[in-house]
Amino acid sequence: MIDLAERKQTDFVTPKNDNKKVVLSGFIEKIRPIGKNLVFLVLKDIKGSVQITFKKENFNEKDLKEISSIPIQSVISLEGIVKKSKLCKKGVEVIAKKYEILSKSAPNLPIDFNSETGLDKRLDNRWIDLRTEKNTLIFQILSDFINFSREYLLKNEFIEIFTPKIIGAASEGGAEVFELPYFDKKAYLAQSPQFFKQMALSAGFEKVFEVAPVFRADPSSTSRHVTEFTSFDLEMAYITSFEDVMKVEENMIAYSIKKIKEKWGGKVKEVFDIDLIIPKIPFPRLKMEEIYKILQKNGSKIKKGEDISTTDERIIGEYVKKKFNHDFVFITDYPWKVRSFYHMRDSKNNSLSFDLLYKGVEITTGAQREHRYEKLVSQAKEKGLNLKLLDFYFNFFKYGCPPHGGFGLGPARFVKQMLNLSNIREAIFLPRDMKRLMP
Repeated sequence: MIDLAERKQTDFVTPKNDNKKVVLSGFIEKIRPIGKNLVFLVLKDIKGSVQITFKKENFNEKDLKEISSIPIQSVISLEGIVKKSKLCKKGVEVIAKKYEILSKSAPNLPIDFNSETGLDKRLDNRWIDLRTEKNTLIFQILSDFINFSREYLLKNEFIEIFTPKIIGAASEGGAEVFELPYFDKKAYLAQSPQFFKQMALSAGFEKVFEVAPVFRADPSSTSRHVTEFTSFDLEMAYITSFEDVMKVEENMIAYSIKKIKEKWGGKVKEVFDIDLIIPKIPFPRLKMEEIYKILQKNGSKIKKGEDISTTDERIIGEYVKKKFNHDFVFITDYPWKVRSFYHMRDSKNNSLSFDLLYKGVEITTGAQREHRYEKLVSQAKEKGLNLKLLDFYFNFFKYGCPPHGGFGLGPARFVKQMLNLSNIREAIFLPRDMKRLMP
């Protein structure tokens, strides 16, 4: 047996390690027998892939026949010697000395890696679909985006909190919630940690964030909507304007993209043919008053006071790229009637809120919140909400609460835009939507 404790990953196989012994393990991507005396095999692990060469001088005819017939995507372990080779793409290969089949794949794969298999079929077989270099890279970048963002916030003295996902009253006004039985009561899956992160500020935490799942019973079936996703939420106290919140977000994003470019820029260029751009700070800012004019000049039928559509977002993204040469833009001062009741508003009935668009797609909604108890209750009443159901939330503000604001960002949608993916489901490990509950 081959000792897996000695295992290296494929990035060890480089010309500088010529003639060194190596133990590798991974999935078989390709097998190519050359007559009876030679077999070429491509082995893949999390670090990449490498050519393995099996020669007659190291194996008998029975072994070579077995190697030639191993089904693609089987898992093997092998011991060999690293050798420089001008005939290999990487300029190096491994001459196998020993091998062990760890797990055989069924012979007929449900998806074809050599052709464009439809997304639905790929998602039905996600555990195989994710084995490709492209899909692995998506999740490596998603993981790092979240962790670099977390790193930035922790350096700036934010506290990471963990709020409940089973709640006793529907959040966000009660629309599009999943209801479930909870012993002798009704409960709901949280649409957002909004109310609880505000509670943390009323408790004196001052700066908090959370990375956690949220649930939306949203009947939309689009390339950017799912019913369960991970949300990156932040809230901060003692702000003077929502501008303070936007500054934190743009700095966090620029920090994270810089780190991702340093770590993955070359691989992103190789796999996706994308040059990652570290965005300039400050990001462009456009008020809704300007947005209406821009959209109407570009053929949109939007009227003043309305919210912008998906098509409108694309138009704005193109406008910003052309005028500012920037992928990001903050849109501010939305009409209060199209925003949540807890957003603060000004004397012109505009909300003190913003959206952040990335390449023409909204990835963030944020605002300065209304922290004054009487105003908050009045605004909820004005929106026609059931005040009794919101009593628990109003209590957070009865005994003093600092002025504050925050935002919610969708990391999967962010990575979708970064890598120009066609569907958000490609950046979600196991997506959930109106029709998909398995696997």
